[in-house]
Amino acid sequence: MITLYSPTGTTPRIDYCMRHLCNHILGVEFRITSDVQDYLEQTGPSINYSDTALGRGIQIVPSGLLFETGVRPIKEGNEAEWKGLFCFFYTGKGDIPFDLLAASFYLLSLYEEYLPAELDEHGRFKHTNSLLFRKGLLETPIIDRWAYLLREEFTKAGFDCSDFSLRKYRVIHTYDIDFPYLYRHKGLIKCIFGILRDLLKKNIRDIQNRLLVVFRFRDDPYRVAIEAIDQFQAQLQRPYYLFVLLGKKGKYGQTTLYPTTDYYTYLRSLDKAQIGLHPSYHTLNHPKQLAKEKSQLEKILRKTVHFSRQHFLRMQVPQTFRETHTAGFREDFTLAFSHVPGFRSGTAIPHFFYDLQKEEILSLLIRPSVAMDSTFIVHLQSSPEEALQKLKRLADACKQSGGDYLTIWHNSNLADEGTENPWWNVFIHSTRYALELEKS
Repeated sequence: MITLYSPTGTTPRIDYCMRHLCNHILGVEFRITSDVQDYLEQTGPSINYSDTALGRGIQIVPSGLLFETGVRPIKEGNEAEWKGLFCFFYTGKGDIPFDLLAASFYLLSLYEEYLPAELDEHGRFKHTNSLLFRKGLLETPIIDRWAYLLREEFTKAGFDCSDFSLRKYRVIHTYDIDFPYLYRHKGLIKCIFGILRDLLKKNIRDIQNRLLVVFRFRDDPYRVAIEAIDQFQAQLQRPYYLFVLLGKKGKYGQTTLYPTTDYYTYLRSLDKAQIGLHPSYHTLNHPKQLAKEKSQLEKILRKTVHFSRQHFLRMQVPQTFRETHTAGFREDFTLAFSHVPGFRSGTAIPHFFYDLQKEEILSLLIRPSVAMDSTFIVHLQSSPEEALQKLKRLADACKQSGGDYLTIWHNSNLADEGTENPWWNVFIHSTRYALELEKS
C-alpha cells in the first residue's frame, strides 16, 4: 500500500494518475490522505505531495496542474533530466525534482491534444505537435520508466515493496480488415475499370490474377490473408482482435458490394478472434453513424461488440472517446500515430480515458498501439529489414517495464504470404521475437 499525502486531499486528477502508476504499472494499492498525523504514522511506502518537508516518505513538490480544472497552455522550458530520463514540470525541489504525477497526467490525458494546433488532412492531431516526438522520446514508454524509478526510490528509502506486483509484459495481436476482398464482390463496372487501369499500366499479371479470382479459379488474396492470420493465431493458441470496416463505399470506405454472406458467416466461425468495429472514416463527425455501424456489426455477428478502432486512426479528443463510450464500447484501440511508431500517451499500458472538459474518468479503456504496418510501408517507406529491427526494439521497450506490445496489421498488407511478400515475413519474425520475450 502506498500512502499519498496532499494537504487539500484528493482530486480526480490525482486519483487518475495514481491509479495508473500504482494499480496499473506497479501492481499495488494506494490511499490518499490530507491528515498530516495520519500520514506520519504510516510505515509503508509514502509520497509527500506538498511543498512542506515532513521528514518522511518521498517528497514530490506539486506544480499545481493536478489541482486545476480545464485546460490551459503549458509553458515549455521547465524540462530537465532525472536518473538519465527526460522529465518536465521540473521544480528542482523535493526527493524527485519534477512533478512526476503532473507529467504523467499530462501525457495520459492527452492534454496537449486539447490545445489549439494545426491538424493534418484527415483532421488528426499531428505527431509533429507531440511533446514526446519533439524531444525524440516517442518510442520510450516514459511514464512506465518513471514508475519503475519511483519504486527504486522507495527501496532506497528503506520501504518494504514486497507487496508490489509488477505488471507482466504481454503481446497483443490486432488486425484491421479494411478490404476483405481485392477482386471479388466488386461489381461488373469496377471490375472492368480495374482491368482497363491494369492494361494502361501494363500490369498483365494483375489482370490474370483478377480474372482467375473473379471466375473462381483462385481464392481472393485478401480473403486468403484473413484465413492465414487465423491459422497463424490458431498455431500460437492465442486470441487476437479483428476490426471490421462496414462504412459506406467511397474514397475512404468500402470497395466491396454488400452483403457478402460467406464473409459474414466466416467471421462468425472464428473462435480465437475478438471481433470489434472499425468505425468508418466519417463517424468522426457523425456519432449516429457510429451507433448504426455498431448495431449493424452486432446483427452480423449475433452478439454484442465491445471493441473499437477508428478507421485511419481518425480521432479527436474528447469527442471521439466520448462518442465511443456513449455508443456502448468498453475498449478503444485507436491511440497511435499513423505516420510514426511509438507511445502516443507515454505508456505501453492500458489506461482509462480522462475527459479534461468534464473532469471525469470514463469507463472506456484505452489500449495504446505501439506500431502499425502501414506506418513503415506507406509513411516511413522503410525497408522490411529496417521495420523488423524497429519492431524488435519496440518490443524490447515494452518488455522493460511490463507494457503491452500491441501492433496493428492489415490483411491487405499481409496478402500473398511467404517469399512473394516480405511484409508477411516481417510480421512472422517480429511476432515470434516478441513472443519469445514473454518467456524470459
